Amino acid sequence: MVEPSGGVGPGVIVVAEQSLHDLLAGSGAAWTVQERQPSVAAMWDALSGGRLDPRSRILVFSDSLQSGSSADEGERTQTASAVVAMANAGAKVFVARWRPAEWSSFTALIEQAAAAQGVDAAGLDYTVLPMDAGSGSVLDDMRAPLAGIVEVPVPAAAPEPPTGLPTQPQQAAPPAAPPAAPVVDLDELDGLDDLVAEPVAPASPAPPEPVAPAPPEPVAPASPAPVIPVASAVGRPSLPPIGGAAESVGTAAGGEYPPSASLELLERPKRPGQMTITVTSSKGGSGKSTASILLAGSIARASADAGKPLSVCLIDLDTRDGQVASLIGKFMPTALNIRVQPVWDEDRIRRNLVHADGLGIDTLLAPIRPRTADTVGPEFYRTIVRSLQRMYDVIIMDTSVQYLEPLIAEVALRESDEILFVTTLASTAVQGMARALREITAPLDESGLGIPREKIGIIVNQSVANVGMERDQVLAAGLGVPVVGVVPLATKDVLTATNLNRMYALLDHPMLGPAYNELAKACLPGRDLASWTTTAPAEPAAAVQEPVGVGSAPAAADADAAKKRGLFRR
Repeated sequence: MVEPSGGVGPGVIVVAEQSLHDLLAGSGAAWTVQERQPSVAAMWDALSGGRLDPRSRILVFSDSLQSGSSADEGERTQTASAVVAMANAGAKVFVARWRPAEWSSFTALIEQAAAAQGVDAAGLDYTVLPMDAGSGSVLDDMRAPLAGIVEVPVPAAAPEPPTGLPTQPQQAAPPAAPPAAPVVDLDELDGLDDLVAEPVAPASPAPPEPVAPAPPEPVAPASPAPVIPVASAVGRPSLPPIGGAAESVGTAAGGEYPPSASLELLERPKRPGQMTITVTSSKGGSGKSTASILLAGSIARASADAGKPLSVCLIDLDTRDGQVASLIGKFMPTALNIRVQPVWDEDRIRRNLVHADGLGIDTLLAPIRPRTADTVGPEFYRTIVRSLQRMYDVIIMDTSVQYLEPLIAEVALRESDEILFVTTLASTAVQGMARALREITAPLDESGLGIPREKIGIIVNQSVANVGMERDQVLAAGLGVPVVGVVPLATKDVLTATNLNRMYALLDHPMLGPAYNELAKACLPGRDLASWTTTAPAEPAAAVQEPVGVGSAPAAADADAAKKRGLFRR
């Protein structure tokens, strides 16, 4: 990341006219006014490319940045969206008002943007800067909102900025070409995931003067606030540490947690009997996200039916292609909304979880955009998983199929008490499972991950008979890992529930419901879980597919042992 010139005081991002930028830069305030951005799109690009300080919390916009050009209306719309997102995230936002007669139309754009982002427009906190009142008035209007953040001096005889509407769009040096692998890091700013999804290209960009990125500052071994390294980003600077009140955050012995971690939360004991389960696979299309959701819902329902409800949280760890949001029909907030908070305490975590209606579970959704995946890397998720273990009885992590990537290999597999490996009866899936289990269970000195087999169980999903794959073949490929659950094929019903965002309806399915109920009991031995029942109307006989294949629930001969020790503890 390129540090802004000056390097002192809070950072100021100016997406406004050059005259306003010069006024702020020459005001004498102890802030760092960074390079002026010619458009909102240029601002997002500069943030993702590291040319603006992502810790900046003061933002100045304009209602007329592209006045006189064909891009004017589009720029005003993008500015309104940025005002909503930044103000809702807790930044100090100012808007230069050059067109008083058209201000009502601009505030209407802000209201539309707020509605699109699910934000209450009436609660937005931003300050209007009337540009026809002179430079002294501009600084006066900024002084009160910035009290306690930076002292804005009273100008002795500052030159007046031009008044009235600019007649031509300001032409400034557009942003430099981004680094080879830019990273979006909007530290301390919340709620930006959906806004970044639809950038509008700046009007007529011209080649900029290149800005050489400064290397990141080395972190001393004894530093009390280590930075959070970005996973799988060779040659990319580390993310800067997130700030926060010293009394609320810190690092554990040996710098185990990043500086935004809430030690008050992490120092609590885990909830009694807490269970953390990872659901993974080596092949896409195996149905692991569906399995994760239905297992979580089954645990929540069976425990509630038994009169001892368990709190369940499902984490979508597939940060590049997460499916949980689509399956439950809710997309915001995401893990990125926690990552950018100054402190990751229980209150902030809970506010950014999404409740899955009908399933009785909470979810932590993956970021919407794959390019933000590195922003929420292993150190962040390890901290959040351990925090959630103090908040929920059961945590289920749905992962990607890239089982060797750090987020899975270093977090999901190691933080779990149990690991469920999902496979179908396709030969490619079974062969891939064999390779994956070999890598996962091989000792560290043999270049494996060293995960004990005793933690792993196989789920045969979409099971159907007479397809050329028998139970013995699956067990052989499992390298001694047992089959702990068999879920019959019900393609039409699963697709219907998926497309209608009614995954909860599958808990009443005459074949899937009992299968996941048995799996829940296998995963939580010794916990009070009621047997499967349904309140849904009975399906016509013709609609029920035959549950055949590798086998259904665990064999009766193993039932008593399973209740005592669990199928993972053999």
